[in-house]
Formats: sequence, C-alpha cells, structure tokens
Amino acid sequence: SIHQLIKSAGFSSIVRANNHEGRIRVWHKAFFDKMPKDSFISGGNKPGKARSNKQKKSDWPRDRPNFLNFVLYKENIDTSTAAKDVTRFARLNPKRGINYAGMKDKRGVTTQFCSAFRVEKEQLLAINKRDGVGGGNSSTKGSCILRVGNLTYSDEEVKLGALTGNRFDIVLRNVDTGDDDSHDTIRRKLEVAGEGFKQSGFINYFGMQRFGKSVDTHEVGLHILKGDFEGAIDIIMREKTHGDSPRVVEARRTWAKRFDGVNVKEDEGKASEVEAKCARQVEKQCTRFMMCEKSIVSSLSRKPRDYKRAFTSISKNMRSMFLHAYQSFLWNKVASFRIRKGGSTEVQEGDLVLLEDNALGETGGRTSGLKGKRVKVVDELEVKEGKFTIEDVVLPLVGSRVDYPTGSSGDFLAELMEEDGISKDAFSRIGDKEISLCGDYRKLMCKPSDVTFTVKEYDDPLQPLINTDLMDLSGTSLETEEAKKDENTLFGMVIGFTLPPSAYATIALRELTKRPTSSEYQTMLELSGKCERNLSRS
Repeated sequence: SIHQLIKSAGFSSIVRANNHEGRIRVWHKAFFDKMPKDSFISGGNKPGKARSNKQKKSDWPRDRPNFLNFVLYKENIDTSTAAKDVTRFARLNPKRGINYAGMKDKRGVTTQFCSAFRVEKEQLLAINKRDGVGGGNSSTKGSCILRVGNLTYSDEEVKLGALTGNRFDIVLRNVDTGDDDSHDTIRRKLEVAGEGFKQSGFINYFGMQRFGKSVDTHEVGLHILKGDFEGAIDIIMREKTHGDSPRVVEARRTWAKRFDGVNVKEDEGKASEVEAKCARQVEKQCTRFMMCEKSIVSSLSRKPRDYKRAFTSISKNMRSMFLHAYQSFLWNKVASFRIRKGGSTEVQEGDLVLLEDNALGETGGRTSGLKGKRVKVVDELEVKEGKFTIEDVVLPLVGSRVDYPTGSSGDFLAELMEEDGISKDAFSRIGDKEISLCGDYRKLMCKPSDVTFTVKEYDDPLQPLINTDLMDLSGTSLETEEAKKDENTLFGMVIGFTLPPSAYATIALRELTKRPTSSEYQTMLELSGKCERNLSRS
C-alpha cells in the first residue's frame, strides 16, 4: 500500500502523508510547515504503535493552547480502565495518557471532564465511531461504551482532585416499603423519604469502595506506617475472599506456598532463589487488572526479598491509596464514636470546627489537603452561645500537620492507633520518599444540595426509567407504557442530588434506603416481586 511504501526505509526520511476527507495526501518533508496539522501520520511508526504526544514546539501551533479538554462519557467501565482504552483507541502517548479529576464507578453511566496534552481533536473523535448506542447495561448487554465531546483547547489541564462536586441521578427499582400498602400509601411513603433525605443529610462516612473489594487496603496502609513492607505485600498477594478467577486463586496460593520446605531465616540464598522463580511464574498468571500484583512480582523476580523496593514499584497513586485507606478507616471509626456520644445535631465542647476553607483554585477546582483551611477547638462558652452548628464540625484525617479534637473523640482516636501499634508520629516518617501524609479535615455531616426526586410506577422489570446523556444526544426517547396499577405494579424512584468532593453517593443512598449498598447485598435483590425474598434463603 501507499502507507507501507512511505514508511519504508527509502521514503520515510523525506516523505510525509495523512488521511484527509477519505483521500491520502502525500508531500515532501520540506513542505511540512505549510501543511494542515490534522491527523498527521509520519513515516517510521510501526503498524499499531501509538503516536507520540511529545511534539516539538515548532510542530505545535503557537497560538493553540497545550491542553485539549473534553467530556468523557462511559457506560459499564471504570474511569482508570476507560482512560487506558481512550489512550489506546486514540493512539495517544501511553506515558501521558489523559488526565481526569476523579474516579467514576463502573456500574454507573457517567460523564466527566478530562484533558490530554497536545492532541488533535480528530484523534479523540475517532473514538465516537466505535460500536454502541448507549442506554445503560440493559442495552449494551455487558459491553462498555465510550464517547467524547465538548472538545476545546485550554491553557489549563484537568487535575486529580480539581472539582467542586459531583452530580448524581440515580434509579431505585422495585422499592419495597415492607407493608401491603395501597398504591397511594406507597407513593406517599416514598415522597416522605425523599423529603427527609433532602432536609437531614447523612454522616459523611467514607464508602466501602475506599477499602477495596476485599476490604483490606487499610491493612496494607497500616503495615506501611509500621515499616513492615513484607507484611504489606503479603496482604496484597494473599488469597481474596471473593471475586478472583480460578487461575488467579491458584496464582495466589502458589505465592503463599513459595517458601514451603525452606528455612527462610537460615538459608537466605535459597529463599531468594525460590522467591524469584515463583515471582516469574505468578507474573504470567496475573490478569491485566492486577496492576499492583504484577508490579510486585516483576520487582521480586529481579530483586527477591527486597520488599520495600517491590512496594515502591507500585504506582505512586496506588501506594498513596493504601495509606489514605487507613486514614479513612480511622476517620470512620471516630465519626461513629462521635455520633454515638454526642449525637448528630449538636456541637460539643472539644469538637473541631472549620473556620475557613479557601480550598478553591482560580479555575474553580478544589485543591487537596490542608491548603486554605483553618480550624479551632470549640470551648464551653461557644457551645452555650450556639456559635457553631453541626455542619461546621470536622474530624481530622490523621497526618503530620493537623489539629485534633479534645475530649473523648481525641482520646478515642489515640486509643485506636495505640491498639494498632502506631502513634501520630508514624505519619511523619513514612518509609516512602514520594509520599507525604500531612492530613486533612472532613465534615462530620454532609447535606446534599439540589435534591430532586420522582416516584415511578411501571410493570416491566427492565423498563428504563431515565434517559442517559447519549440517548438525549441521539434523540432516543424512553419507550414507556402506563402502569396497570394492579398487584404486579412496581414502584421506583429517580432521585438526583449534588455532593461535595469526596462525599459518597453510596453512603447517601444507605441513609435514604436504610439498606446496605454493598455488591453482595445488591446482587441478592430481585427486580420484581418481593425485593429481598432471597435474603431469607441465604
């Protein structure tokens, strides 16, 4: 083909080409600066290999900002995997990829702002030509969908944590009030629950996703704070309670038995030999989603028994996640204690309150950590005068630069850390030079804003109850039939609300429904009939 000829050794040094409006354009390298900068293909790239974003300054138009900001729409895929797919489909530089402000759940139909460095719009728009029309899992049959839009060049890139909040529109299906109520009574109960949620708010717990599928990420963080890198890696590599394929389960069991028959303390050489061999074997069994495990065994295959080196081979973001999980674990424990002792409506002497929060950057995104925040401990006089409300109360994410509540909450936090074998000083001397834990403050209570809700009646258990953005853009309307309003009629609620950064919709829904939001519980529910009928059988 013409492209193969141009990429050959004889032509690649002098000829350039690209695709334009269905035609192939070919020109001499000397005229490169005069040609349009769209869908550029240079000679020398191997088939299937990503183009590099590392353009020379002379290649990028001087009057064009460096960052292409866009909206990413996705269904049935988490943000980190979607970012990798966008990088691959659009043939971006994998070292830079795309940036995003926060993680969005796989089970949601989501949109979020992203950015890419020095990328042509045509590269990203190619993603929209892939199959799929959108509309949630019921229409995609388990496959994922990615779309991009609102592409604009900007001098500002999207950065992790740089957001002012998240908007949610959530469908609750087959809502069961627990009684054999009339249709009007069920509707009234749901409306009362919606109004209560709108007015009262909820305890601002970190959601269970903060602690991983096996709820053990905070354990890894604790071991790192203790300087026990071997223990941390043992937790990451050990067999999980659920979710792994038989192949992965076998790999984890193989790793756990790597020292069988070896006296590790007396024969370090043999221990290193068997660990390196086992690491090479297990690396081949790891799936593409086991990024931490693959980094660890890859490191240990070259430098066996060097567990600190193996841990630091994990990406910085993932290493930070383990430590933040332990901070979150302590926060949740102290929050429960504070509510149990002092209630959820009144300020108590010794509480920490947020006096100032200027953590909004010039671009409207929040900065992370302590920057712009000022707190104080509430005294007895301020409690009597009613100077603060429960919405002012914060609890610290333990770190090297935060203040702590006094009284019983502060004492309880110290007791928790003592039970775990650490002190506050551990957060100042982490054995990882790339990570610091200064700490932060988090509101004890969270009140959602812009709350809307609508009660729905329907007969088909798979009836879509809300349009996705992609359906709106394509002009696809919901095909609905009026409910018969008999004993088989189902009730649902579409509820929308906005939460501040790092607040969890799963926790908000737990408060609204008074039910668990874990995947184990949710998979037991039925879309028709008695919603929780399977729970009595388990």
